[in-house]
Amino acid sequence: PPPFSSTSRQTRFGFKSRGLGDVYKRQGEISAETLSKLAKTLCSTPLCDDLLVVQDSTMADARLRIVGADGREAEFCANGLLYVSSKIGEELGRDAVTIETPAGVRRATCEDGEWQAEVGVATRLDLETALSGKVPVLGLLRAGEPHLVLDRPEALPGFNLDRGQFEHYCSPLRDHFDIPGGVNVTVVFQQREDNVLIRTFERGVQRHTLSCGTGAVAAVVAIFGTPDRARRFHVCSPGGRHSIYFDGEHWHLAARPVRIGSGVLRDGQLCLPLERLQHYRVEPGSLSSSKQQAEQQ
Repeated sequence: PPPFSSTSRQTRFGFKSRGLGDVYKRQGEISAETLSKLAKTLCSTPLCDDLLVVQDSTMADARLRIVGADGREAEFCANGLLYVSSKIGEELGRDAVTIETPAGVRRATCEDGEWQAEVGVATRLDLETALSGKVPVLGLLRAGEPHLVLDRPEALPGFNLDRGQFEHYCSPLRDHFDIPGGVNVTVVFQQREDNVLIRTFERGVQRHTLSCGTGAVAAVVAIFGTPDRARRFHVCSPGGRHSIYFDGEHWHLAARPVRIGSGVLRDGQLCLPLERLQHYRVEPGSLSSSKQQAEQQ
């Protein structure tokens, strides 16, 4: 069976935020080669999408590095920023932290268990390369990461389509533009008022992922543009729901990170307590329930 179904969620270690998958590691001195190899190994399975590495920072509470499935360091990971903000906030006993990322220092705050992290600005990029008229493009945007946002094409019959079918359609679009590392592809399946239903093909892991924070922001901007006032949106995906907030200048992502397991790095090998996941009760929320949330709001 595929790694997720209508009644299950993708599993990942370190932190889990509404079904968003990354592996978190607090790092000492580990070579870039070791991190690259580790990320390739972990991301070759449905275990995770990225490896998040936390180091000391001279300009913030911590420094976040994101290593993708291709072994390259990514510019930004909004979900990863939420995970790490939650962990650092817990360690420092604070509900506001700053995290250094390759895209700059980002601030995150916590209220009633929900963390909200600054993504930054979202900009539209020029569509210099023509696409087939059958590709319903809503926009090419950079919201921390580059996303090609599409309205649901006829080739994708609905939100609950098979993962392989979704990947077959999106994969060729990844390298269609002259952008190093390619683009992510986010497809909007439904939009009603301030609620959006999406699925994303991520460029680093080169497959469908259960959720993508930067993709959620990009989808909102592609549909609604940049508001002229503070405004909140909700984006549902197979992994759950994000709140997207625009404060009048910057975009923010909000969710509730939940720690479900931890492991250690021993002799270059990551040791994970697989048995703990057998007792982990996933939150009610699936492909079907995510769609129902969007329809009800």
